[in-house]
Amino acid sequence: MKKKLDKLKRIEKLQKRLHDLSVWRLAHLAQQREQLATTHSEMIQSLGDGLLQFGGAASAATRRIRSIELEMASARNAFEAQSKTSQSHGARSRLAERAVETAAGQYRQELEKKSLSELIEWSLQADNSGSRKP
Repeated sequence: MKKKLDKLKRIEKLQKRLHDLSVWRLAHLAQQREQLATTHSEMIQSLGDGLLQFGGAASAATRRIRSIELEMASARNAFEAQSKTSQSHGARSRLAERAVETAAGQYRQELEKKSLSELIEWSLQADNSGSRKP
């Protein structure tokens, strides 16, 4: 039972690390999305202000805005996928934690039964020792 408990604790630790990593990745993707949104709004604002209205700059600006929009869509899809992955890792982490708690409880019960049986055996042996006074 002790080996099983140790294995479950290692699994729980790994699942927690995977969940932490997926949460970190999710935060990184959220930050990336915010940066792309800021860049997009700045490019739109510069077109609206008339800074890039003429010639090649206007053409390059519109291409850049389109590429930013594609990056934003890609980042949104990556964020949604990572969100699902993070939820999955969180659920697995909670399941591993519950399994460890169950195994630890069973192990404690096993130890208590063992110590109780040893106490009973000891008391029975003490009764048969013959050194009692009437």
